[in-house]
Amino acid sequence: MKLQEATWLQVKAYFEENDTVVIGTGSVENHGKHLPLGTDALIPQKLISLIEGKTHVLCTPVMPFGSCDYFTQFPGTISLGDEVLRQVLLKIAQGLYTAGARKFVYVNGHGGNCAAIESVCYAMSKQGAVSAVVNWWSMAAGELNPQWAGGHGGGEETAAIMYVNPDLVDKNQMHPKNLARVSENIESVSLKLGRFKGINVTIPRDVGDVSSNGWYGSDDIKDATPEWGEEMLTTVANYITEFIEEFKTAKLGRSSEYHL
Repeated sequence: MKLQEATWLQVKAYFEENDTVVIGTGSVENHGKHLPLGTDALIPQKLISLIEGKTHVLCTPVMPFGSCDYFTQFPGTISLGDEVLRQVLLKIAQGLYTAGARKFVYVNGHGGNCAAIESVCYAMSKQGAVSAVVNWWSMAAGELNPQWAGGHGGGEETAAIMYVNPDLVDKNQMHPKNLARVSENIESVSLKLGRFKGINVTIPRDVGDVSSNGWYGSDDIKDATPEWGEEMLTTVANYITEFIEEFKTAKLGRSSEYHL
């Protein structure tokens, strides 16, 4: 059930029998020369469309803008920053809470959003709500299938967008990964990690200073296929659907009972 397509009477009726909502979160930012700026919003949007066909749950429009200050060197990137994003997401959650929502599932497409989302989850828990954050990319690569790897704008996300809409992938701009060293003896191993004497060290920098392409991944983008993307997003959507069904039975928090 799409919030934006429902009337207020339909939403009222939904919350008379249900208390679970799905909120998609994304970002508008660089994803390499070959992927669209809206990659992190397009993928959650696709996942939610798959989920809607499998379970009865109210879904909000995907929040397209996120926190991505480290990508602002790239034209078209729009970053709300952590605090503004937190305030926007808090207003969304509070509006849904007023309508009757008590269980919130965030389908998140961008790692930079995590701090703001989790802060909102803690705030809503003080009102007795309970929230879950599903970071699709880490779930896919870290647990569902390690071969799907990870990264930013790498093969994983490229395959996902090929499934969402192959016309959005500029195959003429699929250049090899190119990470600049931090120093002669410190190599870059990802967009924010350096490695010195075999040990990783977090070195936050604007991504343009790390990669001229703007993408990183242990999986080569030239290995991406629509079939990979379909299998991956379908598997993720099936898992999230099962999770939502179980999460509907979660116990609500008791924080609202205390007056600190």
